[in-house]
Amino acid sequence: MIPTILGNNIKYGVNFMKEQFESEFCSVIYKSSEKVVLLTWKKFCAYDDYRNPTTFALELLRKYKDSQFVVDARNGFEDDKADVEWGFKVLLPEMSKTTCKKVVFILNEVSTIEDEMNMWKKEFNKYFTVKDVLSYDEAIAYLKA
Repeated sequence: MIPTILGNNIKYGVNFMKEQFESEFCSVIYKSSEKVVLLTWKKFCAYDDYRNPTTFALELLRKYKDSQFVVDARNGFEDDKADVEWGFKVLLPEMSKTTCKKVVFILNEVSTIEDEMNMWKKEFNKYFTVKDVLSYDEAIAYLKA
């Protein structure tokens, strides 16, 4: 279950009062000039290494009203089955309660994770408008249009 974050609580080893999350697996940052929460995957991870950054991204979406979510999956986006289940049953429904309306996936033109991404996009489409792009600049251009 996603924790309720109050004040300066630290859950899953993440300080939600910070503006940026960085690990060997992923980085998450709020880009104030674009009103975007950017999650960049670096390599495969599971359990807390997966849930900490995604929960951090959720908290940034809660904190910064009318922000949109951009996922850079060019370096991979594979998931453990338990994390997929958690994402579908917990994370995405919680994200849908934020003011975020659009989710953009940055993907390589030829993707080795196409099936995985299609599964996630189908689930995200239940809550958000979803778009695939090839670069961050393209993501921002789409969000500003």
